[in-house]
Amino acid sequence: MLRYYYLAAGYTTHGVKIPEIPIIYLALRIGKYVARGPAIIDTGFDGGIYPSIELIKLLRGVKPIEVVEFETPFYGATEFEVYEVNAYLYYKYRYLDLGKAKVYVPTHPELLIDEVIIGREILNKLKITLNPHYKLVEVEFTQ
Repeated sequence: MLRYYYLAAGYTTHGVKIPEIPIIYLALRIGKYVARGPAIIDTGFDGGIYPSIELIKLLRGVKPIEVVEFETPFYGATEFEVYEVNAYLYYKYRYLDLGKAKVYVPTHPELLIDEVIIGREILNKLKITLNPHYKLVEVEFTQ
């Protein structure tokens, strides 16, 4: 059983506390690079990984495997370049292999974000329990 703690989200400009964010730690091998860090769990995202701006920089020079369209809340049908990477759960200095994963990069700059989001393409392969009382994400992982 892997255990990850929710991240604090801070406060709004009006002083209202924002709920903590359920995350897992993800590592991605992109060519000679390995990127690792928190990934926000988002069951509303149809794809595998929605990258941060920093992660997109590591994809420079890599060819996408396809181009697809996703519906986005504000922009409607939007084009994404799809890249395939090797994905791992990162836990206590270990890399636990998730196999190949797809990274969906929006072609419209206004859709770039600072966080990494992990969606159902990966989440549906894992048994995940969200425990908001203890602010804990538990992942059953067997290799």
